[in-house]
Amino acid sequence: MLVSAVGTPVDARPPPQPVCAVCSDRIVEAGAEEGLAIDVRDSSLTVRIDQSGTGHWTARVDLAGSGVDVLRDDASLRDRIVNRVYERGDVAVTKPQSLTTSMSENTLVVEYEVPGMAHESAGDVYVVDFFYWNDGDSRWFYLAADSMTMYGPPGTVVSHAPADATPDDHAVTWVESDQQYDPLNVRSHVVFAPNTGIGSSVATAFGIGVDVAHEKAGDLVAVGAPLALLAAVVALLRRFGHRLAGLPRSQLLAIVLGPLVAVGLTAATVETLVGISGPVTEQVGDFLFYLIYAVAATGAGPVFLLGGPLVVGQILLARRVINTNTGTAGFAEMEAVTRQLLLPAATVLSGQWLLFPLAAAGAAGYDTVYGLVSLLLPALYFIPLAVTRRWGTRLHLPFTAGIVLAPIPVVVAFAPHTGMSLVIESFPFLYVPWALIVAGIGTLAYASGLRLVASENRGT
Repeated sequence: MLVSAVGTPVDARPPPQPVCAVCSDRIVEAGAEEGLAIDVRDSSLTVRIDQSGTGHWTARVDLAGSGVDVLRDDASLRDRIVNRVYERGDVAVTKPQSLTTSMSENTLVVEYEVPGMAHESAGDVYVVDFFYWNDGDSRWFYLAADSMTMYGPPGTVVSHAPADATPDDHAVTWVESDQQYDPLNVRSHVVFAPNTGIGSSVATAFGIGVDVAHEKAGDLVAVGAPLALLAAVVALLRRFGHRLAGLPRSQLLAIVLGPLVAVGLTAATVETLVGISGPVTEQVGDFLFYLIYAVAATGAGPVFLLGGPLVVGQILLARRVINTNTGTAGFAEMEAVTRQLLLPAATVLSGQWLLFPLAAAGAAGYDTVYGLVSLLLPALYFIPLAVTRRWGTRLHLPFTAGIVLAPIPVVVAFAPHTGMSLVIESFPFLYVPWALIVAGIGTLAYASGLRLVASENRGT
C-alpha cells in the first residue's frame, strides 16, 4: 500500500498550541469545571534562560469574575485548576517542573521550569530551539498571552530572533495583538551570544545550522528505499545496459514504462480496495485520486514534466557534440567531448554536493529551491554515466555516486523541519515514485548515451 503506508493524502494539521497555557481560555474552562466563574483580562509571559539551558517561566494573568476571590484564598484549589490546564496536553509545555502558583490581588502568578529549552553551541552562544522542533513534532503555536519576553543567560545579548519578534539588547519580545497563529514563525530559533561582534554572528549562524541539520538527519530513514532502488537500477545498467542500445525504441519504451505503469496501477488498486468500501463509482474516483497523488505529491511530477524535457535536450546536445567531433583521432576526440559534454555535468554534480551543507543547515528559503533542483538533476547524470562507462574511464564513478546518492540531498532539503515541503511527510515510500520516474527517464537516457558513443565509434 502506498498511501496508507505513508499517511493520508490530506495533511490534517492539529490545532495550534498555546505557549502560555494558563493565559488562554483553558484556565477559564478548568475553573468552570470547579464551579468558578473567572475570565482573563490581560496576561504576560516572561521566560529567562539560564546557563544550563533551562527556561524559568513566569506567567501573570489578570483575572476577573466572582471566582477570583476563591482562587486567592484557596491555594489547593488554585493549584488543582492550574495543573489541570497542563495535564490536558496540546500546549507548548506539557510537563512543567517545580510549578508554583500565587495570587497578587487579581493577578494569578504561575511559575515553573522547562529544562532543555536551549543548548550551548560553539562560540559560547546559546541556541533556543524549543519553539522550533520538539520530540519529532512540528511546533505550531499561538501565544495566548498578550506579550511574551525572553531573556538569555546573564551576560548575553540577542544575536538572532524571529522576524516577527522585537529584539532588544538582552531580550526578545512578541506581542500578539492580532492573535496570530504561529507567532514564532518557521525560523523560530532565538540565539543569545556574548556580544554582537562578527565572531558571535558566525557562531550564531553555525549554531542554528547545526541544530537544523541535526533535526533533518532524523529524516534520513526516508533515503533507504529510493537509494536501494536507484542502486539496483545502476547495477542492472552496468550488467545489461549494453543490450539496451540495440533495442528498437518501441521495445525500450515498453521495458521502461511497463513496470512504472504496473507499479502505479497496483499501488492505487490495493489502496482503493483496502482503504475504501463503498459504491463502485466512489472506488473508481478514489483509484484515480490515489494514482494521481502518487505522482503529484511525491516529486515524480516535476521530474516527469521538467526532467524529461531536460534529458531530451541533453541527448540532442550530446549528439551534436559527438557528431561535431567525429573524425578526429583518439584522445583529441575524447578530450573535446569531455570538455563540452562531461565537464559541465561533472561541474553541476560537484556544485550540487558543495551546496548540500547549506540545505542541511536550512538556509532560509534556499533548502526548498535546492530540493526542487535536486529532484531533476539525477536524470541528467545517466548520459555521462553511459559515455564514461563505454570509454572505461574513472569519470563514471562520480556520476554513479551522484545517481545512487541522489535521494540524500532531496530528502534532507525537503525535510519538514523547515516548514516547507514538497511532500506532506518525510516517509520512505513517498520518495519511491520519484525514484521510479528518475530510473525510467535515466534508463532511456542511458540507452541514448550508449547509442551516441556507438555512432561516434562507427564514424571514426
